[in-house]
Amino acid sequence: MALLRRFELSLAARGVAAGPLLAALVIALALPAAPAAASGYDLPIGGALEVDEDPPAPEPEEDDAPRFFDEDIPTTSQSVIYVVDRSSSMSLPARTFTGLDGEPVSDGTRLDMVKVELTRSIRTLSDNFSFNIVIYSECVDSWRPARVDATPAAKTAAIAWVNSITPWGWTNTGGATSRALLDRDNKVVMLLSDGAPNFLDCAQTYVGDFETHRRMIRSANTQAAVVHGFGIGLDPETRAFMMQVAADNGGSFRELD
Repeated sequence: MALLRRFELSLAARGVAAGPLLAALVIALALPAAPAAASGYDLPIGGALEVDEDPPAPEPEEDDAPRFFDEDIPTTSQSVIYVVDRSSSMSLPARTFTGLDGEPVSDGTRLDMVKVELTRSIRTLSDNFSFNIVIYSECVDSWRPARVDATPAAKTAAIAWVNSITPWGWTNTGGATSRALLDRDNKVVMLLSDGAPNFLDCAQTYVGDFETHRRMIRSANTQAAVVHGFGIGLDPETRAFMMQVAADNGGSFRELD
């Protein structure tokens, strides 16, 4: 109030009427101070901008593990080679299985069942995978001389080739798996068999000794690839052999019926 009184006396000394100016000054001093600007940000009326402190988690990456008979096959690489028995015993009846159309198949053979599951597995390979297929009786054949990228065209061609396979001959498990292991850059082999190994070449050189086939596979695997075993209708001795091959090479074994 002393400040207002001095202002009033100063105006009077100059011959200026103090009333209107003094009233305006009183009103201005009585008003609350304006809020400070918010550092260049336009804040909504009623409070500060709400910030989501927990943004949504990113979508999980696609699981790239290959699948075979509805089972994920762990791998640290992006390639796989299937080694599939086509011997005469693969013409024996299979248990009921689900066909590609989703319907149960009760009158199919072992090879029919494998064709369906191999087709499913190939279809689900992601584009960044490469693959090949080795089939065997006493002779050994490959779909391609070397692995190819899992492009849609390659997968279609591979499935057509799989569907053309017919059962015949004996069982060269050691030779077929060793053929797959010649690819030193591939780290996953999926070996399927329905019977005891008994031949080692197309010349029908009979070798029915389990240990010879087991040793042949183990010696070929200089790159420490993982060999997973799948068995259909195995007798106890052959089941033990397939389990030993998987264990020798860091893999697992699954019996399919």
